Amino acid sequence: MKKHLIVIAGISIGTITMKAQTSCSAFSGIITRTTTTASSSTIRTAPLLQPLCARPKSKWDDLVDDDSTDDSDGSAPLSENDHNNDASNGNNKSTATASGTTIPVPSDMLYVERNVKRAHDTFLNLRTSGGKEVCNDVYAKSVPESPSSSSKNNNESVLWYVGKVAKISDVSLEDCIARQWNMIEHHASNLRPIELKPYRSSGRIELWTAPGDSELDIAYNRPDKQMIRMRKNPLLTNKDIKNNCIGFQGEVYQDMTEEGFRTWRDEDGYPVRAEINPGGESRPPNQEEYAQLQKELNDRNLSVEDLYKDQQERMNE
Repeated sequence: MKKHLIVIAGISIGTITMKAQTSCSAFSGIITRTTTTASSSTIRTAPLLQPLCARPKSKWDDLVDDDSTDDSDGSAPLSENDHNNDASNGNNKSTATASGTTIPVPSDMLYVERNVKRAHDTFLNLRTSGGKEVCNDVYAKSVPESPSSSSKNNNESVLWYVGKVAKISDVSLEDCIARQWNMIEHHASNLRPIELKPYRSSGRIELWTAPGDSELDIAYNRPDKQMIRMRKNPLLTNKDIKNNCIGFQGEVYQDMTEEGFRTWRDEDGYPVRAEINPGGESRPPNQEEYAQLQKELNDRNLSVEDLYKDQQERMNE
């Protein structure tokens, strides 16, 4: 039995014991050639890499992927109250459920400051780019438990103006409302704590839409201005509609004495009260019509100057 020391490139890496002389000689020859080659070769080092020049910073570098807000942990959804409690305890849950329903609420549509501000900023950006054509007015109404509980005519309902939405052209109005349903509903219940908030816990608040900036026509009870009832869609998430493609601007009252803008509509969305000044510019409104119009304009923080400006625009079209 013989032992051979293996040396490669001048470095000893161990010994090998061989049983046969022939094997030992053959292996020794290999070792010799390898050693000779390694010893005679010159070690080459890689050239130093040239430093890369950084490009100027772009505005696109600050984009944030909102997919990180999607709900993918598979946990059971919580109510918004539970979500707020967990957040105060340091547990940031990504889902909640709409009050009175089992519809999951994505975290980016919870009624919290960062979401409300983002939706408002997105609305302004879309409105600036597309004008009122990409906007719609949003109204909310409470649904009684039974028709007999209505204090007035069962076919007459009060719809409260609660804000505006904006969207890109690839998103339908129904999907725009459904995606932001929780935020709009929550804002409406806070805006009208007596008329709407008691109905939110049981899911008995409906959202209706009208064309963008149509408050004056709604106040006039124009018969051609039909309002459309919206539907909830529990399947829409940030993966379907990005929150930077839709926006919401909630109505804000200047003080607690403001009565708020409202309209009375039937179940098909048409006005149930008589049209104000149906002759348009052909005749002035009578005293009763003027008083009603003045009251509704004051509720909406509009003035006679706004009305005159709107009439002049109609005449110039």
